[in-house]
Amino acid sequence: MNEQAFQDLLEGLTTAVVWVRSNETIGYMNIAAGELFQTSTSRIVGTHWSSILPGLIDDLHKADEQKLTIHEYAVALPDCSKVRVSCTLSPYEVNFEHGWLMEIFNTERHHRIVEEDERWHQYEAGNLLVRTLAHEVKNPLAGILGATQLLQKRHSPDDKDQAFLDIIANEVSRLKNLVDRMLGPRQNANKEPHNIHELIRYVLQIIEGEKPDNIVIKIDYDPSIPEVNIDFEAMVQAILNLVKNAIQAMEKHGGMLTIKTRVERKFTLGTKTFPLVAVISIMDEGEGIPDEVFDSIFYPMVSSKKEGSGLGLPVAQNVLRQHGGLIVAESEPGQTVFNVYLPLDV
Repeated sequence: MNEQAFQDLLEGLTTAVVWVRSNETIGYMNIAAGELFQTSTSRIVGTHWSSILPGLIDDLHKADEQKLTIHEYAVALPDCSKVRVSCTLSPYEVNFEHGWLMEIFNTERHHRIVEEDERWHQYEAGNLLVRTLAHEVKNPLAGILGATQLLQKRHSPDDKDQAFLDIIANEVSRLKNLVDRMLGPRQNANKEPHNIHELIRYVLQIIEGEKPDNIVIKIDYDPSIPEVNIDFEAMVQAILNLVKNAIQAMEKHGGMLTIKTRVERKFTLGTKTFPLVAVISIMDEGEGIPDEVFDSIFYPMVSSKKEGSGLGLPVAQNVLRQHGGLIVAESEPGQTVFNVYLPLDV
């Protein structure tokens, strides 16, 4: 094989490969590396290796004698996102020039799959408990409401006891609605093709009247996203819960609420890989979700807000699971993102 053939092989790899010259500048970077770092070869070759991997290692010469692998390194990308990688450094000579070969493996998807699987099992366990309790509560509530309605019929509208019976009936109805929310949306969803941007537009119309003046909404849509088969009403409730949470997180100090849509290719949800997945990202600039509750936010009755019911996120997650999708959260002070993943039919 000639030199061009080997070059073609390197360019065809899905593993990011970077060769660093003896003067510690980048001498070569394959296509996969350019995709990982969201840059082009022409812009990066000739720059110091730390321009793409700052703080990876304090001295490359530590890898002069043998391979050195660094795990759990976070790469900061130009779009302000981060991706976790493992990087293997090896001494490598090209055309009689000493240098180092960097093989960079994207471990973000593996981490996400493991975390999703763990959180989903936790959510299922908590949801099963709450659904069982809700079923047990619903039956006596129905009995109380029925008995109250019978008593209401036996009393005239002017009877002083009628006011108390009305209070009982109203409160029982309120508890019944709460239990229905705990049980989640109906299983047999009425799914039809819908444009997700119309869905978002509808949700934004709902919250327009309650949005504080100190919160600005930024829209960043990918117009190429095809229609998605969804239960429109259920999905409105799910997205509405997420948008309301974002607004409440910024009520004190204000900020920007960003709603972004994109398409991910060959994306894994649970144990299944989909050719195309629509992603709705809802980002706020609030204080973030406290670490002590972050891993439990999709549990029923868990909330970081003083007056929160802890039902909004579990109900939203349940809606997405019934659509074959998932909600994944990322949070740090000043930025919280809820990514909604919906498989696309292709």
